[in-house]
Amino acid sequence: MKRYGFILFLGFMVFFSNCYSLEKPYNYGNPYHPSPEFTEDDPQFEEGEPIWILDQTGNWVFSLPSKLVLWNRKADNHYISKETKEYLIRYIKENNLRDVKVRFNQYAPLSEWRRLPKNKNINPVIRYFFGSISLLAYTFLPGRLFAGTIGGDHYNSFTNTINVYSDLPPVVIHEGGHAKDFSQREKRTLYAVVYAIPVVGALYHEAKASDDALNYFAEKEDMVQLNSSYELLTPAYSTYVGGAIGDVVVNPLTAVAVIPGHIYGRYKKRDIPLELEKRKQKKKIKESKSNP
Repeated sequence: MKRYGFILFLGFMVFFSNCYSLEKPYNYGNPYHPSPEFTEDDPQFEEGEPIWILDQTGNWVFSLPSKLVLWNRKADNHYISKETKEYLIRYIKENNLRDVKVRFNQYAPLSEWRRLPKNKNINPVIRYFFGSISLLAYTFLPGRLFAGTIGGDHYNSFTNTINVYSDLPPVVIHEGGHAKDFSQREKRTLYAVVYAIPVVGALYHEAKASDDALNYFAEKEDMVQLNSSYELLTPAYSTYVGGAIGDVVVNPLTAVAVIPGHIYGRYKKRDIPLELEKRKQKKKIKESKSNP
């Protein structure tokens, strides 16, 4: 037990050392690889048709774990408001993510299997092996129903698709952050493989996506979503720490790990005004140097 406690302690240290800073300038995306255009028959943004019994079952039964962990009733609620959609659509366009597919509460296995061979930016052997595993889970354990208990909002690097089930702007921008992160990698195959490695892979990638989301809202001076981001993304990140440890020990550690995440997220909210002020000052200094 002492050894497990030490592993848990190290996990928490990884989490607590992941202190996001709002002072650095935000860099909009410029994909490393060229992106194909979407067509009228295959639009970039799609939404699943509402199915009351399916969506309500997903919302009130299977999403309860994620609602409790994030302490937010809109987590995996299978209804994405126009405002939340617009947040992600705007983010995708501003970061030049021309080849990423976005599915709002949609179950489209045939379309996803067709997307797998189109992603030429990842080695075909790696893409078909790991991609097929991810799509088998998507096909037989669909997030359209099970999100919150099995899976949830996520980015699939092998099909280059964002799947969204939550009506939470910080969460959807976080998933957009994954797509942006991958789009700027020269060696996407290696990056995708690392992301697929249990325990180690997720921690760095999740931190990058959350950091991008926080700085995106800071760039927009969106105080509402900045506060919400700290309340949602920091405890969400701590579940990756707990989940990684849980792969080695026991899964209940995920629930334990989220507690310091909530505490830390609310603690960090106090620094938002000061960090935004420092951000403005640095921006002014930079502008004055470029325009003497």
